Parts: sequence; C-alpha cells; structure tokens
Amino acid sequence: MAMVRQALRFALQPNCRQRRSLFRHAGASRFAYNWGLERERAALEARRAGDSTVPLPSAMSQHREWNGWKKGRDGVPWWPEVSKCVPQEAFRDLERGMRAFWASRAGKRPGPQVHFPRFRRRAAAGTASGSPARSISTDGP
Repeated sequence: MAMVRQALRFALQPNCRQRRSLFRHAGASRFAYNWGLERERAALEARRAGDSTVPLPSAMSQHREWNGWKKGRDGVPWWPEVSKCVPQEAFRDLERGMRAFWASRAGKRPGPQVHFPRFRRRAAAGTASGSPARSISTDGP
C-alpha cells in the first residue's frame, strides 16, 4: 500500500482582539530573538578582543538572563501579556541558527553555506510570514 502525503495550508481569519494578540506574540518573539542575538554578538566580540573566558550563550543561559532582565528597571513592561514560551522558542531558534552557522563554516553541514544569523525585522503588514494569505475552498474537488 502506497503512502500518500498531503500538505494543507490554512489562512487564519482572526478577529481584532486575536489579531492584536498574534501581532503582540510575533513582536515579542522578534524582540527576544534580537535581544539574544545582540548578546551573542557581544560575546563573540569579547572573544575576538582576547577574552577567551567569555562563554557563548546557550538558549538556556539566555532565557535565565532574560528572566532577570525583563523584571528589572530596564526590562519590558509588556512581558506578562505574552506567553512565556515566546522568548524560549526565540532563543532556541537562535541557538539552532548559530549551530547551523558554525557547522556550515566547519564544513560539517551539507548544502549551501549558512550565513550568520541576522536581526529579525517586521514582516509585511497583515501576515506573519510575509506572504499573502490565500483562501482554501472546502466545497469539493
């Protein structure tokens, strides 16, 4: 028996409150990712300057630092409005990107060379991925 693989694509149609929440979570993810990347770059610069004792941050260490920072004087007042999973996943994404970069640079990763992770920017208005939303008809074949 042959296995059939099928991919489905869905377009969300959130109401105003849900849209605000989706954009808030996307913005928080982008903010946390960029915050972590800034610390990653600072650690690399310190190593280049000769301080070999500076460890490269992991997702776990960044999350610990984030938890201390977000509640501090310079923290972010909106953090209770988003899920705690948002920065955790952003730091994990950054860690995966850094691992892919170092593996690619060492020649241990097949395929095209992976560039150093870049700061994330806001996607096109109205979509989280930057691609236009498409409708799916379920009325039949």
